[in-house]
Amino acid sequence: MATDASFAAAGTRPERTRFYSRSALLMLAMVLVSFPATYFGPVLTGSGKFAPIFHIHGAAFFAWIALFAWQTHLVAEGRTARHREWGLWGFALSGLMIGLGWALTIAAIQRRIANGEANPYDFALYNVVDITSFTILMAASIGSVTRHIERHRRFMLAAAVALVGPAISRWFYATPMPQFPPLTDMAPNLIADLFLVALAVHDRRTIGRVHPVTLGCLIVMAPLNVVEPFVASSAWWRGVAPAILDITRIVPGMAG
Repeated sequence: MATDASFAAAGTRPERTRFYSRSALLMLAMVLVSFPATYFGPVLTGSGKFAPIFHIHGAAFFAWIALFAWQTHLVAEGRTARHREWGLWGFALSGLMIGLGWALTIAAIQRRIANGEANPYDFALYNVVDITSFTILMAASIGSVTRHIERHRRFMLAAAVALVGPAISRWFYATPMPQFPPLTDMAPNLIADLFLVALAVHDRRTIGRVHPVTLGCLIVMAPLNVVEPFVASSAWWRGVAPAILDITRIVPGMAG
């Protein structure tokens, strides 16, 4: 069975590749251009009212993607010791991101209920999938950081993909472009999945084959993103989502 060492030996020095740093910079740019109309603009003009949890989550989100870009830059420059030092902060921030993600999901559901939306839990499925994917991928990344560097870096890129998709969704829903569900519902995450396609191409060019982590992430995440819109509006999800996500039933006193 191929090991990380055998994959690394098949190409140039993988620790100095620019693929990950360039991908992370592109991700950061895509995130930054996703929020002016829906967050930065309303905050600066005072036209939008956001609960504190939205600001806290936003700060953590931007910090994570910026740190990811910085970390990949450090590796590309060969500054691996510095990369490991910053990595501890990255892992801690990831844990915070997961908790904030669930808190924001609940807050968004409660806001949609208060607004009288007919199906307030539909969009929450995307949150559940994104947060769960990010959690699993980060756990795999942390578990492989010391002995399986090639797995670690691919799990990290896939975790970033799980965050970039939700940011891209603002391109579709914050602009007056026509909506073509379910295509426009699945498009944001599928656009983000193109980073995994690019990683597969990079693998082929540098190590002669697609790394198992790359292949596994791609064949799980892309099909999952295709079926999400169908599950989100299904009678099954609308039946089970309130029981799963209604925090007021789990934590007494949350209802008001």
